[in-house]
Amino acid sequence: MDPITRREFVKRTAVAGALLTSFPTILEACNSSTPTSNKPSKLTIAAVQGAEDGPLKKVAPMYQSQTGITMEVVEFPYDQLFEKLVTTFQANGSSYDLCMMDDPWMPKFGTMGALQPLDSNFGFTRDSDIPSIVYDVGTWPPPKGPVPPTEQGKSQHLYGITVVGNVEMFMYRKDMVTTAPTSWDDVLANAQQFNKSNFYGYVIRGKATNPASSDSLPILWSFGGDIFDTSWKVTLDSTESIDAITFLTQTLKKYAEPGAANTDAADRDRLIAIGQALQSTTWPAEVTGLVEAQGVSQVIGKMAYIPIPKGKGGKGIGMMGNWLMGIPKGSKNGSAAADFIKWLIKPDNMKTYVQNGGIPTRTSLLNDATLGQANPYFPALAQSLAGGPNWRPRTDQWNAVETIYGTAVNQAVAGLKSPKDALTAAATQIRSTMKQAGYPS
Repeated sequence: MDPITRREFVKRTAVAGALLTSFPTILEACNSSTPTSNKPSKLTIAAVQGAEDGPLKKVAPMYQSQTGITMEVVEFPYDQLFEKLVTTFQANGSSYDLCMMDDPWMPKFGTMGALQPLDSNFGFTRDSDIPSIVYDVGTWPPPKGPVPPTEQGKSQHLYGITVVGNVEMFMYRKDMVTTAPTSWDDVLANAQQFNKSNFYGYVIRGKATNPASSDSLPILWSFGGDIFDTSWKVTLDSTESIDAITFLTQTLKKYAEPGAANTDAADRDRLIAIGQALQSTTWPAEVTGLVEAQGVSQVIGKMAYIPIPKGKGGKGIGMMGNWLMGIPKGSKNGSAAADFIKWLIKPDNMKTYVQNGGIPTRTSLLNDATLGQANPYFPALAQSLAGGPNWRPRTDQWNAVETIYGTAVNQAVAGLKSPKDALTAAATQIRSTMKQAGYPS
């Protein structure tokens, strides 16, 4: 995601940390970990500062208590973490034994050869309780979709394990809409029916670059559109892509909030939480951080969460936003670091992690009725993961591409350009950018 936007979102949703439940008996509840041979005295984790690493900070002391290894979590704001990791990887530094990574960073780090393979080096195998897509997103080169030219023919390895199981979903007022919308046509019909003065039928997250990109990509994909095809040919100016963005920025916008071109995630959540909007897309951290936050939200228990509705393409396709845990190539404590990751994803330990605000990837935990009472979006997240969500194109040029695309969508939301003109211009810019980077034009 766009560095500044994600950083601001993490800061604004930090309230989620205040919602984490206490766990006085946590140490007794978890399995002990097998000590690592030649174990170090300390492991250092580079982590993103905010709601995403809050649960990690809660459970890391458990591992420390069980193994005697001091767990140091070094936090950075979103953009600073990316920059710090790139600098460390370029120098093959050993400052960090583990690192948290946003999944769009995998192409950059994979191309750099910055991480230690978890499968061949440390014996990681796939667990049937964890959806395959969760392993795929941490695999490089990517096992589906187009592969960057420089990475074609390279052996695939698992370099990252998901520790924050984000997938973009859909939310709506179930006390008003009695039947869950299964298609974007249903979303439109509901927006038309319930839109009124000072109550909006749909909220568009239309702020330029990352927000507009994240908000629109699931709709783009669900309508059969995309930014690239499987050969890196730009398809953003295709009929399907233009139809999708026209639907969002013209048809659905008629029932959206004023100033949608400046709306970001926190603004969307506020409108939903104060009871001024009917429906929108959402991320897990938004649900726990504000929409369902006790003492903050006016709609607790009134919201329903479902996978992304179907579009003209016949499918509803959510977008992954997973946070991964990997081991830098320069770490001198790879075995111990791998042991910590294995410990963290054990069912009992992941359950404790979830009870303290973590977003799981295990299907059994997402479908746990007790956990679902405190996390009403869990069933939708389980369905979203099982349904085959998409990830942003696996290219180290994504930051540049997203800026172009997210700016174009914002221009269409603001009415500065027609959707067709905005996407046609963006497609031309993206073709030039990719060609300069050595991709097929």
